[in-house]
Amino acid sequence: MSNRIEFYKNRGIGERLSVAFNFLKQNWKALYKNILIGGLPLAIIMGYLLAEVYTARTILNFDLPHFFLFYALLIFVSFLDTVYLYSMTGAVLHQYERNQLTESTGWNDLKDTFFKFAGKTALIFLLVFIPIIFIIVIPAVFLGFTTAFASHVPEFAVIILFFALFLMAGFIVFAPFISMLYFPAYFSGKTVWESIKTSFVLGFKDWGSLFLAIMLLGIVFYIIYMIFYVPLIVSSLFSIGYLSIFSYIFATLSAIGMLLSYPVMIVVFAFQYFSIVEKEEGVSLQSRLDDFENL
Repeated sequence: MSNRIEFYKNRGIGERLSVAFNFLKQNWKALYKNILIGGLPLAIIMGYLLAEVYTARTILNFDLPHFFLFYALLIFVSFLDTVYLYSMTGAVLHQYERNQLTESTGWNDLKDTFFKFAGKTALIFLLVFIPIIFIIVIPAVFLGFTTAFASHVPEFAVIILFFALFLMAGFIVFAPFISMLYFPAYFSGKTVWESIKTSFVLGFKDWGSLFLAIMLLGIVFYIIYMIFYVPLIVSSLFSIGYLSIFSYIFATLSAIGMLLSYPVMIVVFAFQYFSIVEKEEGVSLQSRLDDFENL
């Protein structure tokens, strides 16, 4: 391939974004053909669960058991979806790196790499995000229920403000590290713990450019997601308290919007990783030296 993209090259933030989108232009057929294999069924299931959660949350008599049941199922399926999208996108990138990716590349070509990546992805996700759930989500839920019954107490407004600032500070500090989380395990052969430690180090070494990329992507994908999500909000205004066929259709549409946009974000973050690793470790130079020694 004459216009083959080199992964490990030290690039500025603009070049990283440009080369990521060039990769997507070259290989979108192979990428989405394989993403849709498992991603579309998961999106349909997520759409159904989202419709149930959204309706339970908006009815006048708040159905707490219904809400928590379907919300728990939605979290579980979202976890499976995250693992699938990261692992399949990583497998496609890995196939490209080996110079074996074509438009005809399918499940049989990717399955071994996919399952290897999926195991690592699930473990890394659980090791990193379960502590975050205990540190952030549980206190947030507690505050939400407490303030619902004590909203007239001024002290609770101060507590909520403090907690919101704490979450914002945590996001600002740790988002670059989280964006690098899986790639050392995918492309550098790291173990689960090594991948977490490596992503932590790399995330802080190039914190500024990573955070800028996250903010730019966040704005773009929020706009894209809202385009797919707004029909669900509008339909709920006309069907408060009950589910309609449109609730399921529009909820599924929002899940499909996430399905289509998420791999783009993963590819962009992957090229952030390649550039930082090259800058810090000189991977491409070392690989050339290894090739020369093997002649």
